[in-house]
Amino acid sequence: MECVIQIVGKVAEYAVEPAIRQVGYLAHCKINLENLQTQVNDLSAARERLEREVVGAEEKGEKIQPDVQNWLNHVVEITEKAKELWKPDTQAKMSCLRGVCPNPVLRYKLGRRSTKLKQAVFNLYDKRNFASISYNVRPQDITMVSHKQYEAFDSRTSTVKKIMDELRIPNTDLILVYGIGGVGKTTLVEEVLRQVVKEKLFADAVMVRREEVLAAKEKLLADAVMVRSVQNPSLEAIQKEIARKLGMEVQESETMSVRSLHLCDRVKHKKVLVILDNIWKSIDLESLGLPCLPNCRILLTSRTRKLLSSEKRLQKDFELRVLNEKEAWRLFETKAGDVVKNPDIRTVATDVAKKCGGWPLLVVAVASSLRTKSTLPVWKNALSRLKVFDNEDSAEQEAYSALEWSYNQLDDQKLKPLFLICGIVVNRWGCGNLTDLLKYTIGLGLFKNIDSVEDTGYESHARIEELKDSGLLLDSEGNTSIRMHDLLRDVAISIASKGHRALLRAKKDVLKEWPNIKEFSENCTMISLSCKNIPRLPEVLKCQQLEYFYLHFGDLLEIPGNFFEEMNELKVMDLTKARISSLPPSLHLLQNLRTLCLDLCVLGDVALVGQLSQLEILSFLYSELKELPEEIGKLTRLRLLDLSGCSQLEVIAPNVISRLTSLEDLRMENSFNGWVPEGVSGERSNASLSELKDLPHLAALSIHVPDAGSIPTDLFTDKLKRYQILIGTSSREWYSVDETLNTLKLKLPTGSELDRGLEMLLKRSCEDLYLDGSEGADNVVHHPGSEDFRQLKHLHVENNAQFTHIITEEVVLPNLTSLEVRYCDHLTFVLSSSMARNRVSMEEIVVGCSALKDIGSSAIPFQNLTTLEVVGCDSLKYLATYTIAKTLKRLREMVVADCNTITEVVATTSDGDDAGYDGEISFCQLQSLELNRLPSLQDFFSGNCIVKFPSLKTVNIYECPKLKINSSEWKSSPELQGVQITEDVWWC
Repeated sequence: MECVIQIVGKVAEYAVEPAIRQVGYLAHCKINLENLQTQVNDLSAARERLEREVVGAEEKGEKIQPDVQNWLNHVVEITEKAKELWKPDTQAKMSCLRGVCPNPVLRYKLGRRSTKLKQAVFNLYDKRNFASISYNVRPQDITMVSHKQYEAFDSRTSTVKKIMDELRIPNTDLILVYGIGGVGKTTLVEEVLRQVVKEKLFADAVMVRREEVLAAKEKLLADAVMVRSVQNPSLEAIQKEIARKLGMEVQESETMSVRSLHLCDRVKHKKVLVILDNIWKSIDLESLGLPCLPNCRILLTSRTRKLLSSEKRLQKDFELRVLNEKEAWRLFETKAGDVVKNPDIRTVATDVAKKCGGWPLLVVAVASSLRTKSTLPVWKNALSRLKVFDNEDSAEQEAYSALEWSYNQLDDQKLKPLFLICGIVVNRWGCGNLTDLLKYTIGLGLFKNIDSVEDTGYESHARIEELKDSGLLLDSEGNTSIRMHDLLRDVAISIASKGHRALLRAKKDVLKEWPNIKEFSENCTMISLSCKNIPRLPEVLKCQQLEYFYLHFGDLLEIPGNFFEEMNELKVMDLTKARISSLPPSLHLLQNLRTLCLDLCVLGDVALVGQLSQLEILSFLYSELKELPEEIGKLTRLRLLDLSGCSQLEVIAPNVISRLTSLEDLRMENSFNGWVPEGVSGERSNASLSELKDLPHLAALSIHVPDAGSIPTDLFTDKLKRYQILIGTSSREWYSVDETLNTLKLKLPTGSELDRGLEMLLKRSCEDLYLDGSEGADNVVHHPGSEDFRQLKHLHVENNAQFTHIITEEVVLPNLTSLEVRYCDHLTFVLSSSMARNRVSMEEIVVGCSALKDIGSSAIPFQNLTTLEVVGCDSLKYLATYTIAKTLKRLREMVVADCNTITEVVATTSDGDDAGYDGEISFCQLQSLELNRLPSLQDFFSGNCIVKFPSLKTVNIYECPKLKINSSEWKSSPELQGVQITEDVWWC
């Protein structure tokens, strides 16, 4: 009997507890909702804190850990579910009989849902702390990409070979390449770096250019690529750039001595080559963190051999002389083209080439200037004008004269002032920014009879190419910067400064006092001062012919109230890093001003700018500005307004934007987003999006709209040629926007339809598309027309439960290079076989979808794939078939994480594609391999093939308890530097 009672009691216990729990859902519904709200608030605060850390990491160029990104996405998802329970209409349904009695059915459901959500919120909050949120991604040096400027002359090839031989032996610590300016030192060591990387002679090989150091220090340039010669960057700035290029985290709070210890520790355990280009004075290498170590080599370039005279460590130096006569003629002939095949001209041309003295820079400039000259008298004139380089002491001065002669040969009168402006812009920081150049050329009216900002940009690009063809500008990677050799820059400054026509001082220079001579007041047309210790500004700057004025406020300068009284002809003014609480009253006198840039400034009231009636370009780039006042609406001739980076801008007075009826280009990246929705009753206190509809000439737009519901109908039209548009997303998404691509980032509310204008942009001109949720875009993506999406280069889709496939049979994406898909939980495969027929050649694939079973068909061309990242795919059995793995010849990075069912990375069997193996799989270019939290993974490849990783540098394997690693496989990885594997992995 006692046994029966115990059994019955136990049964009752199991029956009563669930019943009590069910009743609790009903009885404690209200308190559960209140507790849920408190927990969600705590979770949201944790998310905001982590997002700030993520933004900081992204700004430093670091990559976010997959688990951090997953956590943030899950928080957003669960927060949205919780908000559904707090909606007023949901709360109203909790009562029946007009609110007299509670609705027990709904209260039970709400109580049950809130209880389950509370547990989910608690679990997420408990995982809020991460060991690390990001990791460093070593920046790719530009010299790894292009070598088209290197000419393999015998004199250069032999020097490169000698340097390579020195690098192969263990004795030499320092190598110096020295020679006069323009002889080709930088180009030569870039070729050394390319060969070092190709031969894998060092674990790390980096090249640090002085101008990159300065650009990074000033943070004024979005792209600082292979730019040249600034004489005096600080030792600490050089140290930071070395650390950054070695993939180290640069902490601004660290002292130079502490960072020196970290840098020393970084280089002493691996073979490292550090190239310091264009050094003007001795550098204390030990203070940098580069003491004499067996594994660390230093290669420097300089104009003088004396640079290492005080160094005690073992060194070798190589003088780079001018080209011999045969080499100089070969280069001249290449640059001058077919015109020198004319027998009459050829005779004179050989003499002209000789007068260039073998200087590569000069040979290129002179030959390019004569490329289109087909008459003999022109060539004879060139011969008579060029002076022979009689001795080394006068060589540089003679080179200046020859380069000035090349400048004078420019036929198009538009090119001469453009060359001088390029020299002035490059003179500041060592490289030039094309955005600045565009703003200046419009203000100066350099290109006549061009109607639009867009066409002016095209004209600038075309003219810059002409200057490159003339040998007066250097090639640059991308299309956002200008490069100029330091000799050419000096020539430009010299030409511009003749006859007191310009006052130009770079950062390295000193201005002791303002000129006070009649010639300066009457003749000066250009002033550009970026040097430190600028003397106090005069009460009135008497420059009645001044057209261009640039001032970098390195110190706390004050602008006197009457400073602008005698600058009536001023057309362009750029004041950078100024602190201006109120603009000087005399500003309104600048009635010819076309371009005003107040960048990186701390600004108060800017209402006075509204009186500059002729203004066409207005820039507040990255300035602290809280309000754009109504007076700005008076600028009816304004064509470009740049508010990018004005993150503190909270107010744009109503109807300011709508009154700027000439506006063509509006830039609001990472800036104002407080748009007032349509239909708001009463007087508006801020700008509304509908004002953009009153801008008939708007062709370029960068904008962030947090609330998709505030977008008026037909806001976006086919008049937009260039755009970066963020809708419904976080403002931190700006950090991943490429300003050179037409970009749409959309996060639309559930059930909302895609705006017709957005749909048109998405289909016809979008190059970078990001869809977060956005069910309203499903029909557009899956049922396109035959000409749709042909411009698309990058596609990112996440948080969409409706997507069962990304790319259909009908879609043709000839330019798609990267695809990222996350949290599309009904997606079973990413790429269809139609992609093979459409010749889609992907370079990057990132995917994280729980139902995913296959990456793609073996018929898809994967030969250009460089990055493959798979995270959180719990239905995936393997990453790739044997056939696909054989095509991954260019893969550089592979990440597989949080996939519970994956048993092997490369499948031994598939649907018949892999009938037999030919004995080897080689991931030729794979440098980084990560296998994390894969509980079912047993092998990388369980077949009979040998798997090779000849370029592998880093391996990270965590929490793969069933994985067996054959140690012999790693013998094929001679470059392996970093291996992190947890103890649960089996070695065999």
